[in-house]
Amino acid sequence: MTVKRLWKTVVVLLALTLAAGMLTSCNTSTYAESGKIIIPATDLSEYVGKDNVVIVDMQTADAYAAAHVEGAVNITLDDIVINVPVKNMLTSKNKIQKLLSEKGIGNDTVIVAYDDNKMNAPRLFWTMLMYQNTNVLVVDGGLSAIQAAGYELTDAVPEITPAEYVAADKDTTWLATADDVLSQVNEPIKNTVLLDVRTEEEYYESGKVPSSVIWDYADNFYSDGTYKNIETTRINYMNEGIRPENNIIMYCQTSMRAAAVFLRLYDAGYRNLKLYDGAYLEWSSNPNYPIDMPTGTVAPTNKDAS
Repeated sequence: MTVKRLWKTVVVLLALTLAAGMLTSCNTSTYAESGKIIIPATDLSEYVGKDNVVIVDMQTADAYAAAHVEGAVNITLDDIVINVPVKNMLTSKNKIQKLLSEKGIGNDTVIVAYDDNKMNAPRLFWTMLMYQNTNVLVVDGGLSAIQAAGYELTDAVPEITPAEYVAADKDTTWLATADDVLSQVNEPIKNTVLLDVRTEEEYYESGKVPSSVIWDYADNFYSDGTYKNIETTRINYMNEGIRPENNIIMYCQTSMRAAAVFLRLYDAGYRNLKLYDGAYLEWSSNPNYPIDMPTGTVAPTNKDAS
């Protein structure tokens, strides 16, 4: 190698080193404890049949009756939501307390939840977090991943020994209201991000909350329905300008897809998270709330809020 070529090589290597250093120095974000909640389906055997563990199947009652993990109890979406003032709102403390007690779940019980739609189990996680319970794990990929991992399903319904569950008061740390969102629209806080996890098509059809970032919740998953890993998640959100130090208020149409995103971010170490529970259904149903429509389109009417 000539001296000239050697010098060029040194310059290139130096440039790459400097670039890597700049990227590292720019990423000053810190993350909370990560990777403790979303578990792979292959780990389910560590929990099935164990003391002080309840496997929760979050399919519909009919789907549960047809096939579920052995020993799993059924909690449906309807069990953990109310539909007032709009669909899929957080249920009451008393209802959660009664429900879990009937399902044999006590305050120190580890709940391992799975679903068949990527939303119900994350919604249970958020609901329990709202009532200050962090003893919830979610099976990554849900029922399809469980079957792919070789677990046999059953239609046998287990006997349930009722327990005593005492729910804590609601922790509004994780909740955003319509007033919170309106305040951000009217007087934006620089460090706060409104994250709309609906599709671009939904935005073009019915608009969005002004200043929201549109990012389809499906982009948080691999093609097999499992979550993208923590490292990929962090890089993807950083590329969108969203960091763990940002306050992130997320919503979708009825807060279900947003719950799945909430879980992914929480388990990736983000803690400045709020779920707008009323979601776009509540927002678009109120004629006093502004709607941002794509250029050239007409704002929707409020005749149908479904």
